[in-house]
Amino acid sequence: MPEAPNQEPAQHEGGDIGKAVLTDAVKQFDLVHTTLLGMVGIVLLLYGAALLPVFGYQPVESAAAAVIMGLAAAIGIAGLYIMNFRVHKHVTEQAQLTEVLVNSLGQAFLTFDNQGVCGKVYSQVCMDLLEGSPSGRPIHQVLRVPEGNKEDFYSWIEVLFDATHALGFDDAVKFLPDSYPHSAGKNVNLLYRPIRDRAERLVSVVVIATDRSEEVAAQERARKQQQFASMICKIFQERNQFITTIAHIREFMAQITKPGLTRDNLSDVLRQLHTMKGAVRHFNLIEFGDTVHDLEDRVRSDGAETDEKMRAVLKEVHARIEKELQDVLSQVKDIISDDEEHRGNVYQINEDAIYDFAHHLQQSGVDHKIVRAYLDRIATVPVRECFKGFDRELHELAQQIEKQIKPLMFTGSNPKILAQPLSELLFSLTHICRNIIDHGIEAPVTRLARGKDAAGTVVVHTDVMTDVDGKRWLHISISDDGAGIDPSRVRQKLSTMDPEGDWRFEDDSAVIQRIFSWGLSTSEAVSDFSGRGVGMEVVEREVKLLGGTIKVSSEIYQGAHFDIRVPYIIDLPEVEASRKAV
Repeated sequence: MPEAPNQEPAQHEGGDIGKAVLTDAVKQFDLVHTTLLGMVGIVLLLYGAALLPVFGYQPVESAAAAVIMGLAAAIGIAGLYIMNFRVHKHVTEQAQLTEVLVNSLGQAFLTFDNQGVCGKVYSQVCMDLLEGSPSGRPIHQVLRVPEGNKEDFYSWIEVLFDATHALGFDDAVKFLPDSYPHSAGKNVNLLYRPIRDRAERLVSVVVIATDRSEEVAAQERARKQQQFASMICKIFQERNQFITTIAHIREFMAQITKPGLTRDNLSDVLRQLHTMKGAVRHFNLIEFGDTVHDLEDRVRSDGAETDEKMRAVLKEVHARIEKELQDVLSQVKDIISDDEEHRGNVYQINEDAIYDFAHHLQQSGVDHKIVRAYLDRIATVPVRECFKGFDRELHELAQQIEKQIKPLMFTGSNPKILAQPLSELLFSLTHICRNIIDHGIEAPVTRLARGKDAAGTVVVHTDVMTDVDGKRWLHISISDDGAGIDPSRVRQKLSTMDPEGDWRFEDDSAVIQRIFSWGLSTSEAVSDFSGRGVGMEVVEREVKLLGGTIKVSSEIYQGAHFDIRVPYIIDLPEVEASRKAV
């Protein structure tokens, strides 16, 4: 391929530099050999003069000859000194140039031997990146290997220098530290290179330390920009749900600042924090979610000691959440405002205003049919619209833990509902979503081994049912084809939580209903998604507040099925009744 014209001068220049360096190297090579030959000549001259009598020749007796020989020797020695001075000067300059080049790379170089002792040669950058001179020090001290890892560290060094070991150098160095814990927080990366003799035996190891702080900072900035873009897209797609989330957060903050809170309120605080964490992470507010996760741990550990300690912890909770909330709102101030917004021919108004106007119509004596028609046209939404966020969250969570999920499937009818009375319930379904992905849907390789499709399936069925008394119920069922709920694991958890409980006399179908109990989780460890035994209790609580029921059924390795039934709220009196219930 032809080379670009604008690269030719640089290449010619590089070639000229290379020739100059080669010529200079040849000159220095000849100079060294000339010096050696001169020294040999002087030694032979003096030695020959000393040996003249041995071979029957008369020694030098002429003063003139002695002077000439002395001058020749002096001139030769002086010439050799000058030439050696030039060589020394050149070598010094080259050494200085090499040091400048090495230090300009911003990398720290040092070596250590098979005893783990650092050599005397190192680059000046070591003083900064490794925070001191490594010369003569044990390598574990230079790299700040934790005391508990010191023995393993030197075991791997022995492996490095053991030519008979099955592991080669490139494999063994993987077990040495790959980063240095810099006290100033710099991100220092460590690499190891071998130095071998002519017999290919390892004689020492070079450690190369590189400051990656700027690179890592750039990656972090890029990650935050991507996170911000994702957040903005989600808010645009689910603006109403985001506003609802903000309202829930403000309501929670108002509740925890009320006087008279005691440890009796602890479970409710934890429940709301757990739900809030899932909600903010749904909008990709990662730092906000991490803060809530930390606060959840803090309330659980410190808030349960005394009522006074709990109120002090909640004060901290309020301050930190307020800060996170204000940071988020400042980022989206151009998207979300407190005022009504005009978007072409679409007006966005507060949902409460819709219901307040319905009340105004009713109190003004307007025909009830008109009030109901108003709500039906303005306030109702198809129930499947409320599951858009649920579908998106399924896929995002699955991607985070490297699982696969198919698009959410719907069956049944798509009845219209008044979303506001059901908002708390719909908000809590994030916990079912997270449990399906974390506990239910298996990893692709596991699903294939069980004869399933690598991607899991989640089905939402919705319809309206009428009981024998003529009361209508909104029926929502959520099913997955995952691992199911193992009754034996539920019993194992219950045996620790409530050894003498009635669960001992329940069959499998009854005992798995216990997953709705406070504090019960079949997970072995707490994760960002589940494991605290709070989420499912939140869902059951919201269902019961509406006067409904929730039940779970399951078959091992076939999946789980959540069946929810709540009053079908479509009229203003039903809205008022639901508000009183809450």
